[in-house]
Amino acid sequence: SGCQGSHMAEEIVVRLFPCTFAEGGECTVPAGSRIVLGLGWAAKNRGLVQDFLNTQATTISINGAAPIDISDSYGALEPFPDGGFASFLRHDTGVTLSVGESLQVDGTVAVSHVVPDGLVDEQTHRQAFFRPEEPLEIHCRITASP
Repeated sequence: SGCQGSHMAEEIVVRLFPCTFAEGGECTVPAGSRIVLGLGWAAKNRGLVQDFLNTQATTISINGAAPIDISDSYGALEPFPDGGFASFLRHDTGVTLSVGESLQVDGTVAVSHVVPDGLVDEQTHRQAFFRPEEPLEIHCRITASP
């Protein structure tokens, strides 16, 4: 499944952006895995990723609980082999799902000023921007399968 990242015996990383935007907000994981949430931000150079990190506010809510601020959980900048940089966030929920159980993750990634998002808009071929008035909404339902 496209929303699953690395998987160790006891934990599985669920990538929230692919879950939200590519998988229709649904993700299935093997039962008995502890759920670790993953988010990343990439851009073509170190400065753009650093700018994002300096201006972002990332919050998540699990199963409708009060939102928690995980803005300071992004890791060190990592270079990509083909150019560009990224920073990744891991948030261990501490939750292990049994067969048929699910976990609802809702969140927001917002910025305090406009940052180039490192991508080029495919229709206009112009630099795409991430704007304060358009926060990214995260919605991912993670369900354990046998």
